[in-house]
Amino acid sequence: MNVNGKTVLVTGGAQGIGKGIARQCLLAGARVVFTNLDDAVGNATAKELAALGSVRRVRADVTDAAASEDLLDDIFAREGQLDMIFANAGAGLMKPLLECTPSDVTGQFELNHFGNLWLTQAFVKRIRARRGAGHIMFTGSENSLVMPPDNAELKMGIYGATKHALLVTAEWLRYELQGTGVSVSVLMPGPVLTESLKSTFDALEKAGVDDPLHQVIPPHAEKMLRQRFISCDECGRIALEGLAKGLFFIPTQAYILDDVNARHRELNAAFAALNLC
Repeated sequence: MNVNGKTVLVTGGAQGIGKGIARQCLLAGARVVFTNLDDAVGNATAKELAALGSVRRVRADVTDAAASEDLLDDIFAREGQLDMIFANAGAGLMKPLLECTPSDVTGQFELNHFGNLWLTQAFVKRIRARRGAGHIMFTGSENSLVMPPDNAELKMGIYGATKHALLVTAEWLRYELQGTGVSVSVLMPGPVLTESLKSTFDALEKAGVDDPLHQVIPPHAEKMLRQRFISCDECGRIALEGLAKGLFFIPTQAYILDDVNARHRELNAAFAALNLC
């Protein structure tokens, strides 16, 4: 599967991973529609990417089910078709689970999980009506597979919960969508050098030893982030490579496998201790 000649939607495509995916799709010959909510940033990205091909920016809040329906109506009306969705919009709250408020939890799940489900429902309904085919790639995280122990100090438990839920949802969708012409996959990046992370690194370099920022991102976590991050464009390239190879799981960094294997070893030990193997 490739994106050449296809019309694709990238949610949250004005910055970060979404922008990297949008850029790589354009370079591969796709027509791109992307969403974001910040007009200034969105319009600047659309102007920048227009040099690479057909790109259109839409202001849309994909956490709203009705807005997702309107968005897809707009794309099918103006572009004539929609072949793939890169369901990428999301954000990561850094706050201990024991301190999260109900609004913290619902906000993270609405953006990182529920919005993807509403968009999927709207897309599948239209593809089925047209007896066509399509693909949805969810932007998950290494947190979809396991808690990254080297970055546990970042206190991103509720973010991790949303990304873990997204993986399970995608697995169920893979089953439910058999025979429909619609397939799914999950992109699972570790640290990516987004505009936000670069800004944070710049601030850390200027911060004094007593600056509270060092409590938000402790030295060990900062070191591991710096060692492991990839660029947004590299993340987008790997996403398209995984798509071309028909992968469901699309990890982006080799070290993630070490964390997954550590979980498997602990699980195997538990089965052995209970005489279940």
